[in-house]
Amino acid sequence: MHEPLIDRIYEASVLPELWSGVITQMTEAVEGQAALLSTIQLNSAHILSTSEDFKETWQYIFRNFSGAANHRTQRLFAARHAGFLIDTDVFGADELRDDPLYAEVLVPRGYGSGVATAIHYPDGAAVIVNIERAAALGPFGPTAVGRLDALRPHLARSVLISARLSFERARTAVETLSGIGLAACAVSQMGAVLVANRDFDASGSLWTTRGGDRIVLTDRRADQQLYEALGTITTEQGVRSLPLLAPMGEAPAVLHVVPIRRAAHDLFNRAAAILVLTKASSAPTQATSLLQALFDLSAIEADIAARISAGKTTEQIALTDGKSIDTVRNQVKSVLQKTGCSRQTDLARLLAQLIPAKA
Repeated sequence: MHEPLIDRIYEASVLPELWSGVITQMTEAVEGQAALLSTIQLNSAHILSTSEDFKETWQYIFRNFSGAANHRTQRLFAARHAGFLIDTDVFGADELRDDPLYAEVLVPRGYGSGVATAIHYPDGAAVIVNIERAAALGPFGPTAVGRLDALRPHLARSVLISARLSFERARTAVETLSGIGLAACAVSQMGAVLVANRDFDASGSLWTTRGGDRIVLTDRRADQQLYEALGTITTEQGVRSLPLLAPMGEAPAVLHVVPIRRAAHDLFNRAAAILVLTKASSAPTQATSLLQALFDLSAIEADIAARISAGKTTEQIALTDGKSIDTVRNQVKSVLQKTGCSRQTDLARLLAQLIPAKA
């Protein structure tokens, strides 16, 4: 079993889609029924890969038994054991019977006998590998634990490789944006700045850090919108472009929240999004292609936005284009929604000309 599986573990370090097959093979090798690969970081848990028929159960546990409420995970962490542990290694028989996680969730759903390991890293993150089967089958035996312990060093190295590769990709992305004049940083879903380019560091009047690494925008309204966007980053609502009020004497700016998703999101990558900062100049523009890219506007919407930024009124645009005022108003309304502005005057001020920040 071990040689082919070890090869797949190292393959998965660079091809995250292979992890599902890896944990499935591990589960079958020890006569388990389901498996979970997850990360714990800053008191938040994230499912990386799991058996499909067990996914809903794990999601329920993550929602209802997070943090200190999950005695199973807490005791696994406290043991600091460089190997796999079964439930009876960290719980007494009475505790297993009475603990709500077992009594109310796992056992009634046909599980309740587990074997797991936590792989800790210096930044406080941990990767958990958990294999589950029915409590009626009894604890996993020494042979099964021994097989899993033999794989654990390879799992730990693979996770480390994957984490390093993903960090380097995030750094390359933000540095590439700096090369074309765009200030950018990569952040976790909790808002921690993982890596930032020199242009972003130079924009300190628009943002700062809290608690050493968590980004805070000086525009409080935009800061709230940023964390709302990060909280929904895995959904379509997480894609946002946020107008920023600038300090006196500085041009307004827009912060674009670009999610890292699907194949781009490595299995152990803490980066949830890349934030891209653009500043406005005082001259009007017809750079509709740029406006389309920044705010996901249609060609018509981008053209209307550019003309509003140049001082044109709804009536003037309607007359020039031979459209009804109501039609143009509806198009303007769509532009306002996509840019996060509430009034045309805000839009005109903000979209005067969005270009990469200049030194």
